[in-house]
Amino acid sequence: QRVLDMYFSNKVYYGLEQQSKSADDTAREYKDRKKDMDNPDQRIQEDVDSFTSYSLSFFLTIIDTILDLCSFSGILFTIMPKLFIAIFIFASVGTLCTVLVGKVLIKLNYESLQREADFRFSLVRIRENAESIAFYKGEGVENREIAGKFKRVISNMTARNWATSRLQVFTNIYNHFTNILPLVILANEYFDGLIEYGVIAQARSAFWHILDDFSLIINEFNGISNFLAGIDRLFFFMKAIQELDQGRNKNDSNVMKPYDDSDPFMPPSDNQIVLREYDPFITLSQHPSAFLEMRNVHLSTPDGKRTLVQHLNLSLMKGNNLLIAGVSGAGKSSLLRAIAGLWNTGSGEIARPRSEDIYFLPQLPYCPPGTLRDQLLYPSTELYDEFDSSRGGPLRGSPNDVANISDEELLNILSAVDLPDLAARAGDGNPMAGISAVQNWSNT
Repeated sequence: QRVLDMYFSNKVYYGLEQQSKSADDTAREYKDRKKDMDNPDQRIQEDVDSFTSYSLSFFLTIIDTILDLCSFSGILFTIMPKLFIAIFIFASVGTLCTVLVGKVLIKLNYESLQREADFRFSLVRIRENAESIAFYKGEGVENREIAGKFKRVISNMTARNWATSRLQVFTNIYNHFTNILPLVILANEYFDGLIEYGVIAQARSAFWHILDDFSLIINEFNGISNFLAGIDRLFFFMKAIQELDQGRNKNDSNVMKPYDDSDPFMPPSDNQIVLREYDPFITLSQHPSAFLEMRNVHLSTPDGKRTLVQHLNLSLMKGNNLLIAGVSGAGKSSLLRAIAGLWNTGSGEIARPRSEDIYFLPQLPYCPPGTLRDQLLYPSTELYDEFDSSRGGPLRGSPNDVANISDEELLNILSAVDLPDLAARAGDGNPMAGISAVQNWSNT
């Protein structure tokens, strides 16, 4: 839940998407893991689940190992000190060799998570665009594309199988030597009559317990390598979130950090656009009649490689309209992103109404899962129909829920936008049932 809260706080999910490479990029490598935040859905679901479950399991294993080691170390050290020292040296060498032989598994397991997620994403993309692909007759192209991703999965699986086999061979050799080690050390003393057979049996029993405890990393290395790969992905994921959301209030809904209008002398940043928000229903001295102001705005692409807007100064007065026109790629949509607070690369200052008092329409339509009612009301959660005379606008914090909007009102809204039959079609002729119908509205 904490990761989800951080992911959705201040539109971090949007910032990660802008920073990430395309999901179809086949050039992802382990060395790029610090800058390529691929497949956040997998990191939140699989990697977090792996981290929490294996952390608990491994912690309990360590506790059990410590208790077992404390119980039998004193016995073996009292009976045969040199056997205890031999175990320690033997297990240390075995652990070092295991790490050297199996460390490649950490890289391969990381790439496995990445490549399998890319493969699944490609299949989901086919499902979401099935009709378009069918119209274009693009099955062959899509098949080749997905086959390429599947080959990368198989290539990684083959490499992991070979690495696991090498590790397993070494582990088997190590385990065979553990059968011989106590006999080699104790044989001379037994045949010389220095120790009795009962002491050997007691020493061997303690030996197996202690050796198994010292060999924890050797026995668990496969699981540890998977665990470390997941931790690696989670670490860079959380680091990227913190860099995008560093020091921000959880109640703040903007990617850009809004500056407090109560301090008009706060200097703007040199490397990012300052976003100032104000209440449009309250007349402020610094915003007498302009609903939107831009002061010396310089806007660049998020990577900083291209400048889109320079020296822009603009005041949009109350009651006026503004149409931005230009050739494709001139920065029209980018300027809207800056006003919305999605892009902040550049300098200057933008002053606009607060997020709750302004509404943006994206270029690409989005229909959330749910009923037709949810589509009409998204993303509203409250109905502000009470008037606040002191503010000259609707009352904030009104307890009225969107459920108070009647179905008849929603049907009237559909008629007003020339969609009078949509609800009836969704409800098999019954418009009231259609309002509560759940469908894939993106394909309606």
